[in-house]
Amino acid sequence: MKLLAIDSSGDSSSVALIYEDEILSYSKTHARKERPNWNNLLSSVGINKQIHISEIDCFAFGRGPGSYTGIRSLASFMKGLSWTQKKPLIGISNLKSIAYQVNNEVINTKYNVINVALKSDLDEVYFCKYLNSPQLEKQSDEQVKSYKQLADPMLLSNPLAIYAGNGWDDERIKLDTNSLFNIHSNALSIAHLANFKFNNQEKFLPEEANPVYLKDTNYKKISDE
Repeated sequence: MKLLAIDSSGDSSSVALIYEDEILSYSKTHARKERPNWNNLLSSVGINKQIHISEIDCFAFGRGPGSYTGIRSLASFMKGLSWTQKKPLIGISNLKSIAYQVNNEVINTKYNVINVALKSDLDEVYFCKYLNSPQLEKQSDEQVKSYKQLADPMLLSNPLAIYAGNGWDDERIKLDTNSLFNIHSNALSIAHLANFKFNNQEKFLPEEANPVYLKDTNYKKISDE
């Protein structure tokens, strides 16, 4: 199995390559609205050097929510790769990517819920709740919340919940640091999640792997009608 994943949903971009039994990954920080050169990012894990892009069996990317500019440009790039190579493309939620990392790190099984919150470009967060299990079943829809909604005592006082992502890092949110994981989505967790999906023998067409923004943007074309 050879799977290539890229994430560029926030203030960093990362790439991960699963190549048979070997896993390579690389991350680069940058300004939120800046993107790295995609070919340079790929070369950091040996693509088009030791490994030709045509060897890849499946492509994956962080499909959002997150930076509109980053997700849009990454989705376009990955669709192009998938179409030209005639290989599957899998979009993975950036919120689930964070939940996956926490699920692998937490040894204390008393926590049964993972609440994930990511800062948006405005004074809001992207939110989703997952069951703390290997399957990471969603317990809520992905949604946009205000900080007033996020500061709900009912949400913050659950002793069986873990709070993950940078959305909780705000003076309006008071949390026990023992249950707080300020981590980001990355290509490595996206690669693992995509690998699970690919092994289920589903079909993943590039035209169906679309970015998810969760809210309207100012970039949409205005109708002439």
